[in-house]
Order: sequence, then structure tokens, then C-alpha cells
Amino acid sequence: MVGQSRYGEYYLYAVKNGTDQEYSFFAPAEVNEQIKSLQKGERFEITKLAEQKGMKIVTRYEVNVKVEKKNPESPVNDINKSNGIDYFYDLMLTSCRDAVKIQNELGGFMDSKSLAVTLFIARSKINGNSL
Repeated sequence: MVGQSRYGEYYLYAVKNGTDQEYSFFAPAEVNEQIKSLQKGERFEITKLAEQKGMKIVTRYEVNVKVEKKNPESPVNDINKSNGIDYFYDLMLTSCRDAVKIQNELGGFMDSKSLAVTLFIARSKINGNSL
């Protein structure tokens, strides 16, 4: 839910912390942008990090997608492995998410599209084109 208060725009999410109990989470704008890029039903983890810079404590958030292991015996996975659909899709998706994180950390200094392509190429070469 998106709303407006006297402090500006806010983004309200219902979240769980590993239990069945729901909590309200007011996401900062940069976290909201990362969450919006996720697919419906996709599980993710938000980590709040704090570090001291001089006399200030600076907080930031990391949004990490939880990858569920698929059944390796599934014939669908064998088909996907042979043509690389899942592997390259997941690799590109991860590269895009990481590029957005880098862009946010650097205050928008870098172009996220260029970063995503660079990460994708480097990762596909490191991991090899074989599945």
C-alpha cells in the first residue's frame, strides 16, 4: 500500500519473520523499488544494516531473493538444463537486482542497465556456458 503523510510518501507491506504472524513494514523508497521488481509470490529477505560514519549511524537495507531448490529429478528441470532457460534467466535476474543495489549504494552514479549487462557477462563467463 502506498500512502502520503506529512513526512512524505510511504510504502506499507505486510511481512512475516519466519513465523505465521504478520507485521507491518514501512519500506524506504529504495527498498520499495527493489520489492516492486519481484514477482508475485517470490520470497525474499530484508536485512537492515547499520554502520557508523564519523558521529552518524547510517542505515541501509539489503533485499535478497530466497531461491528455492527445485526437484533435480523433475523432467522439466532436465529440459530447462538442456536449453539453459532457467540458468540464464536466473543469472540475468540476479545481475539486474545486484545492479540496482550498486546503483542505490552509489547514489545513482552508475547506470543500472550497463551494470546488469556487465555483471551478467562476467558471471556467465566465470561459471562457464555449460550447465
